[in-house]
Amino acid sequence: MPSEATEQREVVAWFRETYPEFAHCLRVSLAGLNFGSGQRAARMVNHVRAQGVHPGESDILLALPRGGYGSLVIEHKAEGSAHKASPEQLQYIEMHNLSGNCACVTRGVGAAKAAIITYMEG
Repeated sequence: MPSEATEQREVVAWFRETYPEFAHCLRVSLAGLNFGSGQRAARMVNHVRAQGVHPGESDILLALPRGGYGSLVIEHKAEGSAHKASPEQLQYIEMHNLSGNCACVTRGVGAAKAAIITYMEG
């Protein structure tokens, strides 16, 4: 079973190939990086938070207005994984939907691609 990180890499590669003219609009979160444990890991977590990573931050952001929305925000979960969106992730999604963005949770590469295609079609 592919991991969430593996699926996200596949979605990013697909997006860049399918929509190369908008590759500069795609951003991914650093919130899910695994820095290990110990003092060095704690310093790295503090560093990315200081750089702007927000608790619950979604995995993928497409900063491109479409269909009356300001951007597309995706919290991605791997196909077949038991992981669910956390309360913080759901709150982040809700905040974006209330702010004029299109935000959703997807499960599996196909669902993420479908959300992007639908968004890109406006």
